[in-house]
Amino acid sequence: MAKKEVKKYWSQKEMRVFTSKKLETVRLLLEAGMQKEAMVYLFHILVWLIENKHDVKKAPSSTVKEYFTDLMKSAKLPPENVHPLIAIMEETLYSHHVLPPNIFDVYKEKWMHIYQDLSGEMPPGF
Repeated sequence: MAKKEVKKYWSQKEMRVFTSKKLETVRLLLEAGMQKEAMVYLFHILVWLIENKHDVKKAPSSTVKEYFTDLMKSAKLPPENVHPLIAIMEETLYSHHVLPPNIFDVYKEKWMHIYQDLSGEMPPGF
């Protein structure tokens, strides 16, 4: 009989190191004036962290809202931090109007709260 593989979840240190490396890409995108792309990349960082912290994969067919709603229902993330982030993400991706100039700053703040919910600490160097 084969031995069952035990899933190893990331520690705070592993999350911090991973995030620190990925935030370099976010900085490069922002320097190039690519705010929307930076926001999407930040979203993907959260998804990677959630997958490695809680072993909850995002199905390719699920929307951002569906994925995070499932996480809230299973009590992995608090709704008060998730709802504002999702609203900003949807507006950024799907609206056809000019976005407010401070949209990235608001998104970054909400993103940092979710990161803190996942790791228990503020994101490294952000």
